Amino acid sequence: MRTRLRFAEQGLKAGDKIAGPTLWLALLLAPLAVAAEKLPPGEGKRIVETVCSSCHPTEVVTSKNYTKERWRVVVEAMISEGAALTKAEAEQVVEYLARNFGEKERAKELYVQICSYCHELDRIKHQALTREEWKGLIKGMVDEGAPVTSEEFSMIVDYLAEHFGPDR
Repeated sequence: MRTRLRFAEQGLKAGDKIAGPTLWLALLLAPLAVAAEKLPPGEGKRIVETVCSSCHPTEVVTSKNYTKERWRVVVEAMISEGAALTKAEAEQVVEYLARNFGEKERAKELYVQICSYCHELDRIKHQALTREEWKGLIKGMVDEGAPVTSEEFSMIVDYLAEHFGPDR
């Protein structure tokens, strides 16, 4: 469908003949044009456009919301499959992906899934605790059996301190 739209923008329609090299060039450059439209600006964008998009549609990246560590694992796996990235480029890609396609709302999801199982949001709203106070309180919940990893623990504490701290 996008190809038809691009051809229509150029005044071409179904049945029009396109020279062989022109068609191949258009097909080769199409993923880059689509990637350029969908990826946010920033250091690492160009590498993602050229290296990642040479094998994957942009949606493979834009549809994910991974942690920085998960993006690192994915990038390392792609390098082992042949993605031509230096260590510096790989780190740049990981930073770019984590910044733009990271788990921005994951902490809130964790709160909803884990904390609100026992606690109502209204109860939390009135706490206004500091980060350290939230840390102690959440540690107590983990000690009582709340199923939280150390990474999730930090995310929940940061979320609560930011949204339900004394300075909110």
